[in-house]
Amino acid sequence: MRNEIVAKIDGLSKCFKVYDSPWKRAKEWLTMGMSLEHKDFWALRNISFELKRGESLGIIGPNGAGKSTLLKILTGVLYPTSGNCVVNGKILSLLELGTGFNPELTGRQNIFHSSRLLGFPKIYLRERLSDIEQFSELGEFFDRPYKSYSSGMRARLGFSLFAFLECDIFVIDEVLSVGDVFFRQKCYTRIEELLKKDISVILVTHSMSTVQQYCQKSMVLNKGENIFLGNSTEAVKHYFLLGQNQKQSKIRLSKSPQDYSRKNRKKTQTTPENHSSDNFYWPNSNAFIDISNLQLISDGGAKCTGVALCDTSGGLCRIFEQGTTAYFYYEFELLEDIGAPIGSVAIRNDRNILVHGKTTLQLDMKVPSFVRKGQRVRFRQTIELNLIPGDYTVSIGFATLAPDDYDNAQYMSYHELEERRHRVASLSQITTFSVTMRKNKGLALTHHGLSDLPGSGSMQLISHNVAFNNTFILDETD
Repeated sequence: MRNEIVAKIDGLSKCFKVYDSPWKRAKEWLTMGMSLEHKDFWALRNISFELKRGESLGIIGPNGAGKSTLLKILTGVLYPTSGNCVVNGKILSLLELGTGFNPELTGRQNIFHSSRLLGFPKIYLRERLSDIEQFSELGEFFDRPYKSYSSGMRARLGFSLFAFLECDIFVIDEVLSVGDVFFRQKCYTRIEELLKKDISVILVTHSMSTVQQYCQKSMVLNKGENIFLGNSTEAVKHYFLLGQNQKQSKIRLSKSPQDYSRKNRKKTQTTPENHSSDNFYWPNSNAFIDISNLQLISDGGAKCTGVALCDTSGGLCRIFEQGTTAYFYYEFELLEDIGAPIGSVAIRNDRNILVHGKTTLQLDMKVPSFVRKGQRVRFRQTIELNLIPGDYTVSIGFATLAPDDYDNAQYMSYHELEERRHRVASLSQITTFSVTMRKNKGLALTHHGLSDLPGSGSMQLISHNVAFNNTFILDETD
């Protein structure tokens, strides 16, 4: 039953006693609690959610947010201080690859040993042993001692075992970050197969792309509290916003614009008034999307005042032929002063896979050095939709960089740029559009895969004379 609830968490809280030293713990124990020597640390506070059969839930948050504590309560390792945790069915938890494996035993022996500890009889495992061995791709190492395994091989053995044991809930905690890319692809394919069998999956990871692709909904934890539960794409945006607020990396104009350095300024312009708007087309009001019911994720620095998706004529459009150009218009009103503005458009397919995302910084646009409170910033981005036919969703974002950082962005690494870029506001899943097969084209299929990447090709036909070792070029074409 798809709507069957396999796990229900209601008002869950967990408190740990923290002692400054073992002596204080002993003193409290000897006085039978008359002398309180501990401090209360609340790892979880009032957590509530439901997990249905066949549903995938992502749990994300910074280190120390309470994710592991929550999973340990779910799996029965810890008991809650208050609240209820009800699990209907068998739960398997892959909290740490290799946990419980004996380094002296072989991979095969560890498989039998671990499955027996989990309550699975030997005859049950024998029926699945060949699948586990084949999935792990360990070859002769399957019968070698576990202590000789590399971290990637241990990941293969651990996931291969758990992926073929029957359960109602499969819990995975940050275990797919090891191993080679080919094995990780196999793991995610296996997760999809488990979901199709109505097995519920709880995934804890710091890979935001994984959460958005594989989790139907996600929960964001911070300091033991649930700050968001819902759509995975929106959850990721809350997570990023949370991270930048914790780093206190807000870029605000705490000084006058004249105080900003003007050395080597090329991209940004001194004032918004100098920002040229020549030939900047803006659609009519009837082309704009109703965004009044959408949730804006923002730090309070801006609000979205308009979004439009148009064709080349400037009119509202939701169906595009392959290869045609879509025009994305969006506007933000500033509620606080900011530095250089950055807009972004993201396109996802019906499986929530990001197929395209680009910012105006990557487009090498000239922008003002600063934008004042009360002003509005309008963006226009054009995208050639060389995508496979199907349905897609649109999301937009608004960010800012300090003027000097904007000018020097090309010299920064990706991680350095992400550290300095401040996310101001974003809207997810604003609207949908469809891409249809290209008409009047000799080839029915223009490309394979999600997108049509630019490229070219050539061919050469040769004939090799074995006796004289001579090569003759017969034909060459591009």
